[in-house]
Amino acid sequence: MSTTSSHPSVISMINQDHSKFKSLWKEYNGPNMNGEMKQKLAWALIREIAMHSSAEEEVMYPEVRKRLGDEAADHLLGMEGHQKLKDLLYEVNNMTIEKNGEAAFTAKLDEAMKVLMHHIDDEEGKFWPRFEALPGVDADLLSHLGSKFESAKAHAVTRPHPWAPNKPPLNVVANMATAPLDGLADMWRFAGNPPQV
Repeated sequence: MSTTSSHPSVISMINQDHSKFKSLWKEYNGPNMNGEMKQKLAWALIREIAMHSSAEEEVMYPEVRKRLGDEAADHLLGMEGHQKLKDLLYEVNNMTIEKNGEAAFTAKLDEAMKVLMHHIDDEEGKFWPRFEALPGVDADLLSHLGSKFESAKAHAVTRPHPWAPNKPPLNVVANMATAPLDGLADMWRFAGNPPQV
C-alpha cells in the first residue's frame, strides 16, 4: 500500500452514513411531515440502510473477522446486528402507510430504527475503536477500505433481503445478481428518480 491516504477512512464513511440515518429518522418524526412525505422518506431511508449494510458485509466484516475474530464478526452480523435489522426492514419495505396505517407503519419502522441505533452504538463505541487500535490498521489501510466501501455501495442492493447470504463470497454474488432487480423496482417506486440523500 502507498504511504499516503488519498481516500477517506472507511470508519469516517461508515459514521457519516450513521449520521445520515439519524438525520433522516429525525426528519421522518418531524412535525411538518404528512403520510406521503413519511412514506417516501422511509423508502429512501430503507434504501440507504440496505446499501450501507451490503457494503459493510462485503468490505468491513471480512476485515473484522480477520483481525478481531469470528465472535466479533458474528455479533455484528447476527440477530442483534444486520440480520435482525434486515428482517425488520423487510417487513417495513412490504408495508405502506396507505395500506397498513401510519401508526402501524411507524411502529414497525421505529422497531427497526431501535435495532439500528443499538447496532450503531456497538460499531462506533466498541468495534471501530478496537479495530482502529489493532497493529497493522493504519491510515493507508483505512483509506484503501474506504475506497472498497465506496465501490461496494455503488453496486449494492437497495432493499433488505433477509434470506440472502451475508458473508463472502456468496453475499457478493447474491448482491451482484439482486442489485439490478432492486434498481428496477426502485425506478417504479420512485417514479424513475431514486433518491440521492
